[in-house]
Amino acid sequence: MRNTTKVIFENETGHPLRIAYPPPALCALVEYYFEIDLSHATAMQSMKGLPAVTTLLAFQLRPAAWTSINDANGKVLQLQHSQFLGHLTHSCSSTYSPGTLIFFIKLKPGCAAKLFRCPPSELENNQLPLPCLFKNPDLEEQLGTATNFADRVRHCNETLLQLLIQLPGNDHRFDIVEHCLRKFDSLQLKDEKGLQHLCGSLHVTYASLRRYFLSTVGVTPKFAQKTVRFKKALQAYRCRGYNFYYEDFGYTDFSHFAKDAKALTGSNPLEL
Repeated sequence: MRNTTKVIFENETGHPLRIAYPPPALCALVEYYFEIDLSHATAMQSMKGLPAVTTLLAFQLRPAAWTSINDANGKVLQLQHSQFLGHLTHSCSSTYSPGTLIFFIKLKPGCAAKLFRCPPSELENNQLPLPCLFKNPDLEEQLGTATNFADRVRHCNETLLQLLIQLPGNDHRFDIVEHCLRKFDSLQLKDEKGLQHLCGSLHVTYASLRRYFLSTVGVTPKFAQKTVRFKKALQAYRCRGYNFYYEDFGYTDFSHFAKDAKALTGSNPLEL
């Protein structure tokens, strides 16, 4: 049976997600916080996660198992307790039971490897019990006893600001990777020609840039660019339908966009 799980975008309404953004001091570490709250739900809730170079810390605040399916190989995981979720090279579909309450910290690309002092290649497509990496039982207890989302965000901000002080500073490779990711996100560089131009402006070869990306975020620059533009293109396609203009996102035609959808998620754009 075909998987009909849909992607939920941050600016959409009518879904069970709450989202909050970090203060300026944490913007280099945290992309945003979000929470899945099915306290009053009567049915299962499913959602699809797209490939990305970000990582997640998932704090399970109520005892309820949730299911994650790798859309590439069909592998099913029954997850319990708090989890670390590594960056994805293919989409996954997750299903949550009524009563679920999970709080997530979405870390910026490369930050999990720096925070936990481990190679990013070890985090790729990986799910690990959170205490194995993030040894902070006080925060998990605070999140569990907090009465609302805003208080949970406040506790995270306070804890992460203290952790930020202990992190090593960025080296030139990390700075270059961050610069490239900002360019990808702004869609200033939408195709491989743009990537070549970026290498020239940074005075690095693509081979060097590829090494920087692999050592920092665990994927190549081409793959990172591909995931960023696909997410933005899919969001535009969902909003505009037939008025979606693929060239705005660096695609040569609609079939090029559909090919990326199939490669990254196993589905065509309409199913996402």
